[in-house]
Amino acid sequence: MFDRNTRRAVLLAALGLGLATPAALGQFRYPKKHRPKPPPPTSPANDLEQYRDEADKVLAPITGSPTPNETTDSTGYWSIVIVAFTGETQAEAATLGLVKVRTEGGLPGAYLEKRDKATVIAYGRYERPDDPRAQADLEMIRSMTTDSRRPFASALLTPPAPKHLAGSLPELDLRNAKKRFGKDRSLYTLQVAIYGRGDRSRATSDDIAAARKAAEEAAVILRRDGEFAFYYHAAERSMVTVGIFGQADHDPLNRPGIESPALLRARELHPLNLLNGQGIRERIPGAQGDGPEVYRLQPSSLVAVPDA
Repeated sequence: MFDRNTRRAVLLAALGLGLATPAALGQFRYPKKHRPKPPPPTSPANDLEQYRDEADKVLAPITGSPTPNETTDSTGYWSIVIVAFTGETQAEAATLGLVKVRTEGGLPGAYLEKRDKATVIAYGRYERPDDPRAQADLEMIRSMTTDSRRPFASALLTPPAPKHLAGSLPELDLRNAKKRFGKDRSLYTLQVAIYGRGDRSRATSDDIAAARKAAEEAAVILRRDGEFAFYYHAAERSMVTVGIFGQADHDPLNRPGIESPALLRARELHPLNLLNGQGIRERIPGAQGDGPEVYRLQPSSLVAVPDA
């Protein structure tokens, strides 16, 4: 029986930001050569209702005895994250999910892995991100359909653990996002972290190198947890962001105050913009006086995706 935290975690995963929806653990079928295009998006309110319904289906008891909690170690390889689970009972939820992915999903090679803050259902081990097998497997998993939907369309190819990486990863560099995902889709991203000096003094070359390494490692850890994370290197500081959003996610001119479920989920998971892992105390805009009530921790914020 799932507790409240697990139900919330699975529902959040269904809202999708670089995570395949747990609703994917239903009846699967492989796509025909010519698939119909997915239906046009509905309003955010309708989307939320639909995601709630799908999450309820996932949380229904699974018939049959689940297999043991089989885990493996892919820390030295690239791998595909199909579904990520968080919360206190993530191990139990992931174990039950693995049964469905292997049987109904037709992926007997899928496996569990505990990463930083999540337990993921993953697939494959690849030496390089451009390995033809990795690209073919990723396309196959993303193309799986259930009830005319593609619930794993947001499956991610994730990098090895930071200790196995040497040098920068262009796949996670925010400057490459528009080229990889399209200019129209890549308008905004949510900034959640800054690395660099916390004072106004000029950064040394060692400071800059340390900040860049920390930002890249943070982005890798988030990506391995199923987050669509990126790093961006400025002159003296480095930033970490999550998600790629377009006009359908945030349109202050035509739909002020309305944001997509994916963006809302990103804000809920990452409410703050951290400096070297710590909250940034700032004055609330427009607040009067000088008491503690006029200060807050700086929230995460949408920023523009830069050109290459």
